[in-house]
Amino acid sequence: MKPRSSIKKILTSILLVVVIALTVISYKMIYEINKPLGKHIEVVDTSQFKSISGKFAIKNINVLSENSEVMIPHQSVLIKGNTIESIGDSIHIPKDYFVVDGTNKYLIPGLIDSHVHIKKSKNDLLLYLANGITYVGEMTGMKEHFTYAKEIEKGSFLGPRMYIASPKVSSEKTFMTTLRSWFESRQQNFTSEKAIRKAVSDYKAKGYQAIKLSSGLYERDFYFALIDEAKKENIPVIGHLPPYIYMEDLYTSGQSQLSHIASITQSEINEYGGLNYKNAEAFVKYFTAKADSIAIKLKENNITISSTLWIYENMDKQDFDLKNFLKTIELEYMNPGWVEPSKFSGGWLPGTGNSYNIPDNNDSISMARSKIHWDAQTKVVQEMTKALSRHKVTILAGTDANGANGCVPGFSLHDELESLNAVGLSTSQVLHSATLASAEWMKINTGKIKVGYDADLVILNENPLENIQNTKAINTVIANGKLFNRETLDRMLHEVKEANNRGRNISIDEYLD
Repeated sequence: MKPRSSIKKILTSILLVVVIALTVISYKMIYEINKPLGKHIEVVDTSQFKSISGKFAIKNINVLSENSEVMIPHQSVLIKGNTIESIGDSIHIPKDYFVVDGTNKYLIPGLIDSHVHIKKSKNDLLLYLANGITYVGEMTGMKEHFTYAKEIEKGSFLGPRMYIASPKVSSEKTFMTTLRSWFESRQQNFTSEKAIRKAVSDYKAKGYQAIKLSSGLYERDFYFALIDEAKKENIPVIGHLPPYIYMEDLYTSGQSQLSHIASITQSEINEYGGLNYKNAEAFVKYFTAKADSIAIKLKENNITISSTLWIYENMDKQDFDLKNFLKTIELEYMNPGWVEPSKFSGGWLPGTGNSYNIPDNNDSISMARSKIHWDAQTKVVQEMTKALSRHKVTILAGTDANGANGCVPGFSLHDELESLNAVGLSTSQVLHSATLASAEWMKINTGKIKVGYDADLVILNENPLENIQNTKAINTVIANGKLFNRETLDRMLHEVKEANNRGRNISIDEYLD
């Protein structure tokens, strides 16, 4: 019996070693995957930030009209809890209300970024709040986001409230995407229509508010099965346009929101047979002539577009002049886990794998050809935006913050608003895209200054209807029943920056102006 006993002990020992090894490997894998998600950066203690809550009044302020077109002067606004209680030019302010003097200031609804990726970078929630953003659309949901949302609602953490879409629905079959789907829930791969349909009902049951499509959903049948099931479950389908789904498919599919104006142009590029330096000029002419008909069909089928215009206008800067581009953004507020390279991300910095950057050793001919390509891409995205505006397609201001290199949470929305204005939307239309349009699509009780609406509000020192850059002139933010003054907002920004600095492995000093 001794040999059997010895063999058993040896096998037990081997099994134990294997279990320990797999545990260590799994731990390291999870650690590495969490790094570009921002998990490892110290979370700021938000209890240090003072606010006023309960009952307060803003007196003698200019209030943005419900249609976002004019400022109504000399208004007073009473707020109780998180609700707008009264608005008028001669209302009585009770003695027990904290009073904010709004003289020569401007009141707008809290801003909404309709397309963000918080990942596990919890400090980003403070960046949104400090930038006047009181609601965000999380476009690749994770279970952690429900925890964050609950903490914000009850006041144990500070940040914008959240609309949470499901993890990306994909059908990619590469080893890396499969591995990541095991350890990270942000993207899930499916191999059958049955599994896709079950995912829709499962995601709805978990509380996700929309089903997010990935550009990696390669089977046409899967796309239509997903939308069919979503209709049965009464949950919207949003996101990318998969590569084998064309605009003609989209119009009557039932997909209610398309992420990125560039999703439209990319679909047309695919149908055209590709875009390169040889056919760039011809494609721009072809697309420009077609843009209005596309916008008309989108409007007829009530399909909403989340913009993300700024990033496509600035990809070439990362491509050709990354070092100087980094000096133009608020890099110090960006979670180092996403900025620095890791096993699962190239990061944002030169020489580390930034996905937009052309290596320095590329020859001048390749660089010139790439420039022609980027110029054409930018031109058609801008032309499409103009056509969407002309035909009154609903545009939601969105940035792809934390999803696309260069988009810093909170700050990037102001860049997006400037891009939308520069391409031809009026300041009124731009404000509408970042307030009421997004709120109505999300079916939330905010987005305009009206009695009974949530008191998600921003006091500005300058008039944004005169210059859209004035959305950055933030004096006070009111969110979730709490009033934060400029000093507190600055403190939030400072604490996030300091937490980032303590978590850095690579200095970014050369990229700070």
